[in-house]
Amino acid sequence: MATPVWLPGMDITAERLDAMQQAASLLVTNYGADPSGTANANPGIQEALNIARDLGGAQVVVPPGVYLIGATLRIYGNTRLSLMAGAEFRRNVAGTMIINGDAGQAFGGYTGHSNIVIEGGLWNMRGTTAGLTASAMCISIGHATDITVQDLEVRDLPGFHAIEMNSTTHGVIRNCKFRGYVDPGGRDFSEAVQIDLAKSSGVFGGFGPYDHTACEDVLVTGCHFGASGTAGTTAWPRGVGSHSATITKYHRRIRVIGNSFEGVLQYGVSAYNWEDAAVAANTFVSCGSGVRLRTVIVADTEDTKLPDGTQTSASQSMRNLAVVGNTFRSGAGYDEPIVALGETTGQVLNLTIAGNSIDGSTTAQNGIRLQEVERSSVTGNAIANSAGTGLSMENCARVIADANQITWAGTHGITAVTCTQMTVSANQVMFPDQNGVLVQGGSDIQVRGNFVKGPGRVTNATYYAFRISTAASSISLSGNKCRGFGSGNEAINGLSVTNTCTLIQRYGNDWRGSWTGANLDDLSTTPNTTATDLS
Repeated sequence: MATPVWLPGMDITAERLDAMQQAASLLVTNYGADPSGTANANPGIQEALNIARDLGGAQVVVPPGVYLIGATLRIYGNTRLSLMAGAEFRRNVAGTMIINGDAGQAFGGYTGHSNIVIEGGLWNMRGTTAGLTASAMCISIGHATDITVQDLEVRDLPGFHAIEMNSTTHGVIRNCKFRGYVDPGGRDFSEAVQIDLAKSSGVFGGFGPYDHTACEDVLVTGCHFGASGTAGTTAWPRGVGSHSATITKYHRRIRVIGNSFEGVLQYGVSAYNWEDAAVAANTFVSCGSGVRLRTVIVADTEDTKLPDGTQTSASQSMRNLAVVGNTFRSGAGYDEPIVALGETTGQVLNLTIAGNSIDGSTTAQNGIRLQEVERSSVTGNAIANSAGTGLSMENCARVIADANQITWAGTHGITAVTCTQMTVSANQVMFPDQNGVLVQGGSDIQVRGNFVKGPGRVTNATYYAFRISTAASSISLSGNKCRGFGSGNEAINGLSVTNTCTLIQRYGNDWRGSWTGANLDDLSTTPNTTATDLS
């Protein structure tokens, strides 16, 4: 890489001043780039980018106009590529629009072409145009540090990704628009912004080495993901996410904050094999799903390999994740608005889901679903009109579900199925179609201070305000309250405990209501109903 024009401590010579003046005025039109949209402009643009490289860094400016890009552009270290308002890069090559470096380069880790800013303009991928419908990338970044992509729009991309940050640290993507996608076949899972690792040429085709370097410290903020309205295109399948993994590697400190996802077909955010990550203050409207947190999928035999290719046939845990203060409306039914899925060989650990607002899911999707999650809290969320359960937890351990408000759930309010060491406290469950709180199997669960109103709305004399069943053991119920709806379909009991359950402790609850059966039906073996210490 060439020596920069000037760095602090260098002498300011006439030669360096002249070079700096040149570097400040690299207008691509001065190098023959045609702004009329009638001839390929990439030779002139590339010449300006090459001069910036040779100077050791410069700003390359693209004036208003339409620039046909007939070959992949190469951007190098210490370069700022600025498209002015009214400038459009119009793809005219069946390939990537721009990449940071040359094919065949071999900078490992984060040592490739870095300190790059790409900003402004419309990047028109023309994915429905004859000859341009095969999968292609718009902006491809690998083996880099200090990368900023901002204030631009990527439109109508076929197959691959608008921005791929692969093997990149300290990346920022802000105030961008990702609108319009074309699936050329078999690419219904593509992300507009992909966070990926240098796993193989099939994962990142630009250049190697394939040393499994992952991404770290990436921020995506202030962006919009959705449809363009161009005939033959859809909204993006996924907004921000990953779909490749290597055992022992993680994408770390990924932050997705303050973005808008509209009509995204699958996941707004798919945090696959991420750690120390936050998804906060985003808005999801009419998306197939909002946020997925997923450990390595055991069934994917490529993702369960070590860097040396050894097959582990196992997942790995991922930890320290926060989904906070997001808004979800009119979920489209691909998956839950918030879903955290681990595997028996790799759990989701240290997860916080707090202060989210969820209004609507379809086709039996729950509001929030946790599976194989440990050491986590779900607190202060407002969940309304879920087609399935408001808050569903299965095979989870050491989870606190506290102070959530769940209204008009299509099945149950809260479920804990084969869970252990869990606290369900201070939740309000209003008008669920089926049970209010269902504990099915599991052990060492505290159900405290919850209020259930109007359970069993879908079918009369079938469901319960609180239901403990399927050999659940060591369940404590205290300070809970329930009431019937008062008309129409009603639940059978305020509390129902089946005869397979053991070590039930209950006291200070109010099971009264307009039930079709008794207020209390506890068939468990010798339940303890005193408020004294047990020893």
